[in-house]
Formats: sequence, structure tokens, C-alpha cells
Amino acid sequence: MKSSSIGKAFGRVNLLGEHLDYNGGCVLPLQIDKSVTIKIEHKSDIEGILIKSRNYKEEISISNYSEKLNNWADFIIGSCDYFKKFYKTDISNISVNIESNLPIGIGLSSSAATCVSMIRALSNYFEISLDQSTMVKIAHCIENDFVGVGGGVMDQFVSVYGETDKALFLNTMNNDYKLIPLFDDYNFQIIDSGIKRILSDSAFNDRKKMCNQSAGKMGVKYLCDKDKIDQKDKDLLSTSELKVIRHVIEENIRSKKGSEALLNNDPKLFGELMTQSHNSLANDYAVSRPELDQLVQLCNEYGAMGAKLTGAGFGGAIVTLIKNDLVEGLKEYIFKNYSNAKFI
Repeated sequence: MKSSSIGKAFGRVNLLGEHLDYNGGCVLPLQIDKSVTIKIEHKSDIEGILIKSRNYKEEISISNYSEKLNNWADFIIGSCDYFKKFYKTDISNISVNIESNLPIGIGLSSSAATCVSMIRALSNYFEISLDQSTMVKIAHCIENDFVGVGGGVMDQFVSVYGETDKALFLNTMNNDYKLIPLFDDYNFQIIDSGIKRILSDSAFNDRKKMCNQSAGKMGVKYLCDKDKIDQKDKDLLSTSELKVIRHVIEENIRSKKGSEALLNNDPKLFGELMTQSHNSLANDYAVSRPELDQLVQLCNEYGAMGAKLTGAGFGGAIVTLIKNDLVEGLKEYIFKNYSNAKFI
């Protein structure tokens, strides 16, 4: 056991494949250069764990890390709980210092980055070697089983396996993946709408429940086992269920086409797929907001190849694909028409 250790993990922006990782679909996230860094230090004068966060300007002391506090510290508490379950470690007498330049609550996977960085810090502290797949598994358990946000494995996977200059095309049915280089003359810009959202307080889990129920009615394990909606499905499902399923099935097709567009250096097609994705998320999956719709419209009006909300929705950020020499002009246009916007 060391006297101190550090763990670091990056956030992500999802380019295509929204709400597919818990439906067995294909996703296309990109790791970004914003991160969470956690430093663990042994402190003999601390009985349990002292958690400090500069972002939240708060210190939390705990002695029982199997119980949630229902706040930001649960990702650290859950990390300790599951690390102990996996490796039978006695986690006590430590301070946990969290530093982050990754925005919180806008759909860039700050929670997964926090879990992965804490797992890395704990594994370094106890000198336990973790392979990447185990790290993903533990981080996913923390968010799903401890915190209670029922997402899929995408966020944890890209935080561990991703790169900042390549999109990660992941089939969440079997975790097969490949890293694909980005476009040379175009880049992805992330724009924060200024509208925060917290998944556990949103309709996120309701959408997942509807997906699972619909899959059960159709006799499949995952919605992405299907590639189209047939008449039998239409007879079985409600109007709202059909809209949700339509998004999932068509979004899965968009993700696959998006990976091909990257490989074929076709930014025009990729941008079109992004805007189609946003319209589907707004109209069928119903997870957008007027502010996100406005930002997408402004980007496309200015000359972006396409734009969409990123992450679960209900607020947060959008991502847009735009030619390199138009970026500064886009920023001016967005700030002029949406004063609360922030480029990440």
C-alpha cells in the first residue's frame, strides 16, 4: 500500500448513438481533453474517508461507504464500496481530493470519469493491477447498482478505451470496438446550453423502463436486436412505445452509417446524420429542450454540417460538426443569438 496515489480519467462527447447503450446498439463517442483527477492520501488522523471537491467547495467525512448520501459524493462512496467488494480491501484513513476541469451535469460523462479516476487511484494506492475490462465493469456497477442511474456501458468504456483524436465505435451488444480517426478539415465543437440536468432526477430511467418493456412485448432481449418495426409490433405497442422504438432502431442505423462516413471522409453525410439524430431525440424520444433545439438550429443556420444534443438530454450540451475555418465565426454567431452559450 502506498502513502498516496493519483487517478485520472477523461470525459466524452457522444457523436451518434444516443440512448443505445442500454438497448444493445452501436454508439460513437469521442473522448475529450477535459478530465477528473483524484488524489488519495493516507491520513492516520482520519478514521474513515474525507472527500474534498474544489468544484463543489465542500468536504464530506464518511465512515460507512455502503450507504448513499444522494449527492455528488456517491460516486466516490460507491467506488470505495465496489472496490472493496471486488478486492476485499480495507479502505479507511484516507483523504480523497478531487480536481476537475470537466463540466458537471451537461452530458459529458463527468460521473463516469469520476468513477474511473477513483478506481485508478484506489488500484494505485493498494498496488492492485486492473485490466481495462475490469475497470469498465466496476465503474459501470457503481453508476448502475450503487448510484442508480440505469445507463449502459458506453461512458465507462470510452473513458477507459477512448482517445481524444479518434472516435470510438462500440457495439454494446458484445463490446466489440474500433477507433476511427476524425475528419482533417472539420472538428466537433461542444456548446453548453447553460441548462443543467441530473439524470437520477430526470425521466432517464423511465425511458429505459419503456425500452425494456417494449423489448419484452416483442420477444427480444434488446430493441437493437430488431432492424425494423413490423405490423405485429405496431399491433402490440402503444403510440408512445412505437415512437421510442423508432428512435432506437433508426439511431442504431445512423451510428453504423456514421462510422462509415468517418472511414470514408464524408463530413457532409456525418453532419446530416447528426441533425437527423437530434430531430429523433426531440420528436420521438422526447429528451430535448427548446434551448437545445435553438442551439442546433443556430449551428445549422450558420453553416455547420450538422448538430445534435449530446448525452441523455433534458438539458446540457450540444455537439456540432463544422469546418475548421468557420469555428470563430460560429462562436460569434452563437453568442450573438444565445448569450448563455459556452463553448467547451
